[in-house]
Amino acid sequence: MKQDEAPAAAAAALDTDRLVMLRVVEDIVGLKRTRIYKLIRESDFPPPYKPGGAGSRWSESEVRAWVERIKRARAA
Repeated sequence: MKQDEAPAAAAAALDTDRLVMLRVVEDIVGLKRTRIYKLIRESDFPPPYKPGGAGSRWSESEVRAWVERIKRARAA
């Protein structure tokens, strides 16, 4: 990677790893809140982050990686 490309690549990585709210997670995975939290309790879904202590946010890249893992498992 050229030196000029490094800042652009870092910025792109940050854009794809934002912390998103539950409604965005629901849209990405196609599941509702109750099922998502059940999967978290079973350690089968990425747990949320608690920035500021109250609201839950998920790493978008972790959620998308979970979706890809589910797709690969189905294809196997």
